[in-house]
Amino acid sequence: MPLYIKDDAIDRLARRYQALTKASTKTEAVRLALQKALDEELTKPALADIAVAFCRNLRQKASAKGEGAGRTGDA
Repeated sequence: MPLYIKDDAIDRLARRYQALTKASTKTEAVRLALQKALDEELTKPALADIAVAFCRNLRQKASAKGEGAGRTGDA
């Protein structure tokens, strides 16, 4: 199925990407760009994973600070 791009700015972007990636066609260039964008989005960590990592880091810092305060008071 042919790819028809009606927006001139999008067409220029597709042609630039085609030239940079040396894709054989504009359709192939668009496919490559979309695949790359999808791969990047799919490898991003979920917001829940980011929140869990943040909480773990915060807990470790609080624990380390509490242990450090206990040692300085002993001296």
